[in-house]
Amino acid sequence: MATFITPTIVAKEAIMALENNLVFGGLVHRAYSNEFKKVGDTVLARKPHEFSTVHDFASSGTTTSQTIVESTVPVVMDKLNDITFPVTSKELSLDVKSFSEQCIAPAMRAHAQAIDKAIAEKFVDIAAHYPVSTTPAVGDIAGVRTQLNLNKVPFGNRSVVLHPQTEQAYIVLDAFLHAEKRGDTRALKEASMGRVFGMDWYMDQNIQTHTATDAATNPNTLGAAATAGATVIKVIGATSTSASIPVGDVLKISGEANDKGHVVTTAVVATGGSASVTIAPAIETGGVASAATITWQETHKANLALHKNAIALVTAPLEPPLGGARGEVATYKGISCRVVYDYTSNIKTNVISIDVLFGIKVLDKELACRLCDAR
Repeated sequence: MATFITPTIVAKEAIMALENNLVFGGLVHRAYSNEFKKVGDTVLARKPHEFSTVHDFASSGTTTSQTIVESTVPVVMDKLNDITFPVTSKELSLDVKSFSEQCIAPAMRAHAQAIDKAIAEKFVDIAAHYPVSTTPAVGDIAGVRTQLNLNKVPFGNRSVVLHPQTEQAYIVLDAFLHAEKRGDTRALKEASMGRVFGMDWYMDQNIQTHTATDAATNPNTLGAAATAGATVIKVIGATSTSASIPVGDVLKISGEANDKGHVVTTAVVATGGSASVTIAPAIETGGVASAATITWQETHKANLALHKNAIALVTAPLEPPLGGARGEVATYKGISCRVVYDYTSNIKTNVISIDVLFGIKVLDKELACRLCDAR
């Protein structure tokens, strides 16, 4: 029987299915390298440019030209995700629509889930946070918006992505029941809760849960004054002499000007009731006095509010196979995947492999905020 489903057809169907199933992947900055890469390679991804200086023409009477500098960030292509599955001659002779529904769509949904999960895991780099109320309310929405405003996040391209259980609590509020539905792809439309308070709200099953040290056992006061710019603080007062403080824990320090919170960047164990904790961002202007109270966020679902440019999804094409295997590389809207047809002699079966090479990078931690659901 003639084979009608070619690698080219599969690649085109696969890349469109992948794009249509991404949620997080459709809300972040996407960068693409047009050169063939392999796992472990580094790609210099172009970072969106911003003008930070405005010249006062009224005072000087002249203009001052600013040079647009193309800034790039190195991104390690450390994710090579593959799905390989056997196919029969009968399946390969199906019409394109049937083959896509039976074989390609399920594979690409799994790929999309893996990419979204990799993006969601970047919550550990995000320090700004706002706790969900015991009974989620509209005030939480205003609170997370305020955190973004304090961080000077641009108003456009703001999104909030929720854990299914957090979504369950919010979606029954009037603010969401009457929100306008929007979204550019099928996944975004189906996951969308609408636009509320200038942010597009979505649900993603890949939102992570951060397991924090019991806040009651953590050091809870500042052991020494912390000057502006400090990235290591001394904390004291742990009720447990061996309290572990993991990467991704978030805290706030009373008395810090315009405090948006800090994230622990290096895991540490309190010894004798005290610990030196490495944090980001640095202590704000004005510093903090000794004995200031430290408030730790409990274990929580790390829902994320973010601007598009907070995180980047970077993909690159993989080389087509050499030798007897047939293959095709397809690119669509800044996403690339490779399809390879092969024959496995030990099981005497035709197989199709679909793989995606990508890397995830936080571009600007200040453009995102956790909505911490500790319920």
